[in-house]
Amino acid sequence: MTLGQRIKNRRQILGITQRDLARITQMTVQHISAIEQDKRIPSLPLLIKLTEHLHSSLDYLVTGKEPSVDIISVIKSDRILDSKTKISLINLITVIRDAKKSVTRCSTDF
Repeated sequence: MTLGQRIKNRRQILGITQRDLARITQMTVQHISAIEQDKRIPSLPLLIKLTEHLHSSLDYLVTGKEPSVDIISVIKSDRILDSKTKISLINLITVIRDAKKSVTRCSTDF
């Protein structure tokens, strides 16, 4: 998948039109369209705006790779959350990860 395709994909997932994205990034619809068709390469400042408005990362838009983050370490080091909330979030993440592993194992059993 190309940079333009990833931008278009994120925009569509979020239900944002090219017109909406053009308006919030202060670009023209034609410019957004050209980027999505890989006819133009966005500048770094525009890429940064796109990551913010498409709720994505620069890594993902440029390379297609999602950044690897140890979310449990982030939760543990958060200074705002109280310990009860931290434990609840870590337990929730553990349950989700375990469920995902179960689904993956089941799908490979066939």
